[in-house]
Order: sequence, then structure tokens, then C-alpha cells
Amino acid sequence: MRRPFSLSFAHVLFFCFFCGAAAGTAGANLLGKEILSGGAADAIHKASCVGAVLDWGEKKLLWRYVFRQRMKEFGLAVLVGLTPFSALGFAAAAFAGGLGGGFMLSIATLQSGVSGLFLFLLALLPQWLFYLPVWMILAVKAEDGLEQMKFRYWPVLLAAVLTGIFLEAYINPWLWRF
Repeated sequence: MRRPFSLSFAHVLFFCFFCGAAAGTAGANLLGKEILSGGAADAIHKASCVGAVLDWGEKKLLWRYVFRQRMKEFGLAVLVGLTPFSALGFAAAAFAGGLGGGFMLSIATLQSGVSGLFLFLLALLPQWLFYLPVWMILAVKAEDGLEQMKFRYWPVLLAAVLTGIFLEAYINPWLWRF
């Protein structure tokens, strides 16, 4: 008997991401006045504009910080993909990513209006053009087990993560000048 409706693991990941985005948007809209009036708007503005005045030493520190954070995330994703709970772990990561993204987009829009959307994209788009395919490949391959993934994929994934780190540490602050 044929099943009339079935979900693949990719569908589950998209569903978790969009549920997280909806929850993040709702949370930001419910807490928006408190967040923006509590000085968070100034902190967000200072954090977004700090990249415009970084000297070479500060950029190296930013590189080290971003490198450590993203390598920890990449390593954690690989370790989760090797466990029997990889599907649950990547579904939770998709929900958390949607939650954070929806929250950030809503706060940027509450603070800056429609131009907040462009600021949000400017802050995330360059590096996430490389991080997102890596995450998606790890998530989809984790369904079958990352230990069975071919070795030739690993250097490509690592190079994509390193390119994303470079964009996040050096190109993003340069883009914020404009």
C-alpha cells in the first residue's frame, strides 16, 4: 500500500527551521519594546558599527575569535552527525537557527524599519553563502551517518567553513563601512 503523504528528513529540517523562525519573530515582537528601550538598541548599533574602525591587530583578534567559534560549531555538528541521535540533533539545530534568525530579523526591523531587512542581510549573507551549504550537507548526510560520507567531501567542507570565517572576520567589517 502506498502512503499518501510522507516527509523526508529535509522536509523535517525546513519545518523545524520555519517553526523556530516563527517563534523567534513572535518572541521579538512580544519583547520588542523592552529590548529596544532597555539600551539594547544602542548596544546593537555599536556592535554593528564597530567593524568600520578595526585596525589590523583587532581584525586578527576577530579572526581568532570567529575561527574558534565556527570550528567548535563545525566539530560539534560532525560529532552530532556520528551519533545515533543525529537526526534529532540537526532538527534541534535547525529550530535554534530559525529562532535566532527570526529574532534578529525582527529586532533589526523594529529598530530600523524596512531598512533593517537589508542590514540583517548585510550582516549575514556573505558568510552564510558558505556556512549554509556546509550545514545542509552535514545534516542530510547525517541521516545515513557521517562515518559513511566519502573522504573527498571533508576538505571541501572545511574549505567552505574557512572561506566563511574569512568573510565574517575581514569582509563583513569592510561592508559595514558603507
